[in-house]
Order: sequence, then C-alpha cells, then structure tokens
Amino acid sequence: MSVANNTNSVVGHHVCVLAYDGLCMFEYGLALEIFALARPEIQNWYTCEIVAVDKGLIRGNGNVVIENASDLTALEKSDVIIIPGWRGDLEPIPSELREALRGAHERGARIASICSGVFVLAQCGLLDGKKATTHWRYTDSLSKQFPAVLVNQKVLYVDEGQVLTSAGSAAGLDLCLHIVRSDFGAKAANAVARRLVVPAFRDGGQAQFVSRPVPSSFYGNLAPLLDVIRESLDENWEIDRIAKAANTSARTLQRRFKLATGHSPHMWLTYERVELAKDLLETTSLSIQQIADVTGLKTPETFRHHFKRLTGDSPSRFRRKFNPH
Repeated sequence: MSVANNTNSVVGHHVCVLAYDGLCMFEYGLALEIFALARPEIQNWYTCEIVAVDKGLIRGNGNVVIENASDLTALEKSDVIIIPGWRGDLEPIPSELREALRGAHERGARIASICSGVFVLAQCGLLDGKKATTHWRYTDSLSKQFPAVLVNQKVLYVDEGQVLTSAGSAAGLDLCLHIVRSDFGAKAANAVARRLVVPAFRDGGQAQFVSRPVPSSFYGNLAPLLDVIRESLDENWEIDRIAKAANTSARTLQRRFKLATGHSPHMWLTYERVELAKDLLETTSLSIQQIADVTGLKTPETFRHHFKRLTGDSPSRFRRKFNPH
C-alpha cells in the first residue's frame, strides 16, 4: 500500500504532514482524513502534502510504504505542519528536521503534534516555557527530559498559538478539528465531525482514561500496608492510624509515603478511592451515594468534587460514556 501527495489545488491553507520510518499509522491516518480528503462543500479547503523526514524507504505499521513524499524543503511553504507521533520518547530527531521546523516556526507556520510527536517539538526547543500535553504514559518522560515545558496531563489538547499539542492518539482528532474550527469556523468543523461520525467537541480530558499510577518501587513495609488499605477504602484511614500500622511516626510516614508513591497519604488515598469509583461506575449500577460509601468518600458532594478534580469529568457523565447500559 502506498500513499502519494495531493497537491493539485493551490488555494487555502497548505498543510504538511510528516512521514518517517516507523510511522505511527493511526495518527498519520487521522491527519490525512482531516486535511487531505477533498471537501468541495467547504470553500478554499486545505491542500495537503506528505513530507519525508528520512531518506530512503518510509515504512509504517502494517507493512505500509509511503511513496512520492516531498523532502524537508517543502516545509518552507507550509502554513500548518502536523507531526503524527514519533518513533519513541527517547528517540533523537535528525538535525535537518530540527532546522526545518525551527525555520518554519520563525516564518510563522503553526506546528501541531499528535501523541508522542510532542517530543519532536520539545527537541526543537519550541515548547520551552509553554504549556503542552501528550499521552498520559509519556507525561513523566516529557517533564523529566524537558523541565522547561509546562506539561498538562489532564487535557485533550493545548493550543499555544503557533505550537499545538495533543494527548494520546485519538485526541489528535480533537486537535485537528480544533484547527479546522479556528480556520473555517464552527460550522465547517461540525460538518467534518458529522462526516467522521464523531463529536465536534469533546468535553472532559484524558484524565478519565488514566489508570492509577504504579510506583517503580516500594520502601520498607509500606507495600503490604497499601494492599490492606486498598481492601478497606471505606474505613477511616487517618494519618495516625496509617503511621501506627506502619510502625512509624506520622512525620516519617509522610516522607516514606512520598518516596514510595509520589504522593502524600491523603492524596494517595483520594486517588485510590477515585480509581475504585471509576471501576464501580463502569461495572455496576450502584448509586452515587452507595459508591461514596464504598469508596470512603462519604458524601455525594465530596465524591463529585474529587472525581471531577482528578478526572475532569462528573461521575454521571463518566458513567454515560463508559457504562451506557
């Protein structure tokens, strides 16, 4: 299978979609679906050009081969550049790509990344001091490698003007529709969304899809204690009780808890309770009050507050999305 360029039209916004060996096909495909597909019902629609990052064969997942792609000089005439993922969060980018993207940015082009494509932008230094997001699995790596980037794990996408970033793969669709909305208005974005059979705008964020973090290691006797707490989240787990169970002082417990889990005891408990609530909302028909009781969040008001704060969604909306029956 091969994909060739579609650059016959000379009107509208010119979009360049990067292609590289080891191409992430889902991200690449959704970028083409938005920007390369002809839409005669929308005047002055985008023109789309495929630009090869690497010389030689460009292969994607599923034995797809990209042919007839332009070279990096095509970015000199781009209005929008889409980076559909990258080979990995630790993979360096070619110096030629870095120079081409920096040049396009200086010229005023918008550059948008999907999922791990954020690491391309970060390696170019285009995200320093700016807000950005990526798939929740990569946010820690992004923060550690590029501390100047203001990482937001919870949102579906971030628009910083000339640089735009999106979360995990499907969130790239939200970002692309946002670009369409910015360029052609809500009516056009809605028409494209209807054709794709997706919502034109999704509320909430990717926090609703994030499972509880698993620490890389535990210290001392905390691991079995955490398992005990997980089995009895409905009980009152005050600091003094946890410290007594761990045979330590409250002060030492705070320090050891932070080392083991990355959170204070109270914050860890809240995360665990919300995680259990997510499971119950997905798999049961328990009422909000019943789930508040089972999770130890006590009242529906407290339950809703913490759930919204940590997932970006209300319990009822979350249930409609993931437990429609």
